[in-house]
Order: sequence, then C-alpha cells, then structure tokens
Amino acid sequence: MQHSKLYNRRYFALLASILALTILAPIVEHGFWARMLVGSLMFVALWTGSVAVSSKGNVSIPSILLATLASFLWAVGFFAETLSINAVYLHYTTYTVLLLFFANVGRLMLEDILQGDVTFNRICGGVCVFVLIGLCFAMLHMIVAAGDPQAYRDNYDATNNFGDALSHENRYPVFVYFSFCTLSTVGYGDIVPVSRLARSCAMMEAVTGQLYLAILVARLVGLHIAGTASKKQPLGTAINAMEIVESEERRKQLEETLRK
Repeated sequence: MQHSKLYNRRYFALLASILALTILAPIVEHGFWARMLVGSLMFVALWTGSVAVSSKGNVSIPSILLATLASFLWAVGFFAETLSINAVYLHYTTYTVLLLFFANVGRLMLEDILQGDVTFNRICGGVCVFVLIGLCFAMLHMIVAAGDPQAYRDNYDATNNFGDALSHENRYPVFVYFSFCTLSTVGYGDIVPVSRLARSCAMMEAVTGQLYLAILVARLVGLHIAGTASKKQPLGTAINAMEIVESEERRKQLEETLRK
C-alpha cells in the first residue's frame, strides 16, 4: 500500500528535483562547493527520472545505466580544463548523453500522461515534461555553443566574446536561462542567437513550447471530460432502467383500466 502511494507520486518527486536543478543551480556562485551542489542536484534529477519512468516495482536497467553515465560525465566536465583530454569533445559527449536521457524520460512520461484518468500525479508529469523540454533545448544550445563560440551574442556586453568566456559551469546557468526564455517566448534580447544553427534551434524551441502547451491542455481537458462522463454513465443507465420499468407498469395499468 505504501509502495503504491509512493509510485503514484513519482512525477511529483521528479518535478521537485528538476525544478531545483533549473532554479537553484543557476543562482549559486560557482566555487568548489557550488559545483558539488550542482552535481548532486543533477545526480538526484537523473536518478529520480529513471524511477519515474520505470514500471511499477521494476526499475529500468538501461535508464539507470544512462543516468549513471550522464552523472559521471557531468561531474568530470567541471574539471575538463585541468585534464589532459580534449574538453570540447568531452562537453559534446556530456551534453548529448544528457539530451538523450531527458528526451527519453520526457517521451515515456508523455505516453503515460496522455492516457488514463487526470490525476494530480499526471498534472505534475505534464509540468515535468515542459521543464524537460527546456532542459533538452538547453543542452542543445550548449552543444551548439561548444562547437561555435560565436553562435550566440551577449547584448549586455557586446565587447565580450560570449562563447569563449563561458566555462562549463558558467555555460549551464546561462543557457538554461536562455532556453526557458525562448521556450516561453519571452525573448528579453540580452542573449541573441547569431549563427544559422543557433537560430534554427531557438525557432524550434519557441514553436515546440507553444504547441506543447496547447496540445497538453486540450488533451487533459478531453481526458477529464471523458473520465467524468464514464463515472456518471452507471447512474444514467440506472435512471433509464427505472424509467423503462415505470413506463411498463403504467402501460399495464392502462390496459387493465381499458379492459374494465
């Protein structure tokens, strides 16, 4: 019974972890302990995502392995500049693995929340998918910026080489901020995509955010109406049956009266 209650609240736990990752992580200063905090938040979000999309009582081994790999690469990425490896390729790999993981978790959650009854857990799941979309595009923007440091421009300080000036730990809060501003079509204009690839990614993200909200709300409303109608159907059937019985009794009474 207790396990069932926890399983039915798994999307709420994931929502709390990814909100911490998107809200708390960008505002902390990037010292040693801040890196540990961000790494811990990423680790919790990845493992919570693995549990959220697992079947009841059965955790997916591939999801756990992918989450473990992503956590390891994310932690190593903080110290990539001090290691004797190509930091650009390491960042490519890290962001790609995280992108694949978040996209897979979002896909599996979307399949679940778009069917069945509308519950608080499924509503939390719908919000989770929206946040995961923002994180996926943040990773995509980080991949573009890692390959082309001039793909984005900082309008606040036009003299600053935006891409080259951003380290791994500073790149994450900047592009999470830019991603969610684009996803919600706020567009403050302080960070501007310059290259064609960056502009294409920003355009896809803006369209995806609007379509997702429209489709999700419509689908949840449809599921809620269908669920309400199905609950009322037995009562309606019973009432119709009673009306039929009453009509039959009245017909018999009328026939007896006419015979007399």
